[in-house]
Amino acid sequence: MKQPDVLALTLDEAIVHCNETGWDVKIIYTKAPGDQSQGRPRVLRFLQTSPGRGVLTVARE
Repeated sequence: MKQPDVLALTLDEAIVHCNETGWDVKIIYTKAPGDQSQGRPRVLRFLQTSPGRGVLTVARE
């Protein structure tokens, strides 16, 4: 199964794409120290953890 191309998508777009292509994903949020960003969450990384499963690392704009 090919990894989904979700880099830089909004979290909502990435989840839809992953669901449509059969991927089960978990979400991890990250931010820089002291960052107070309140914008839309965007995908920074996709890490495959097992066949058909992965982790989306997300930060707010």
